[in-house]
Amino acid sequence: MIYNVLYKNLEPMPQVEQHLGGKIQKVEDLLPTFDDDAVKLDISFEKHARREEYYASLTLAIPRKTLRAKEKGFDVFNAMNAAFDKLLREVKKFKDMLKREHTYKARRAEKKPRK
Repeated sequence: MIYNVLYKNLEPMPQVEQHLGGKIQKVEDLLPTFDDDAVKLDISFEKHARREEYYASLTLAIPRKTLRAKEKGFDVFNAMNAAFDKLLREVKKFKDMLKREHTYKARRAEKKPRK
């Protein structure tokens, strides 16, 4: 998996990078069938200019689909954990859809009236 990390109004922190490694590994474990070059994850952390509020936005580009998750929190770790939880739910939903796709097409073909 290719991933890029972007910080806005915030200095890069080694603790965040270390915590990020475990979260990225969880996403990679859910997508073993896709090539490493075909999956791209863009991660953005942003601190609000005036308030103590942080935003984490994730964009996962996989073949046939782009999944996004954006969350806010009172610190970087809170926002990151919430965004990754949301992204993992979306990845699981996408994988379930891929598993059911062939049965959906088969059922649809059965329902077509023959002339």
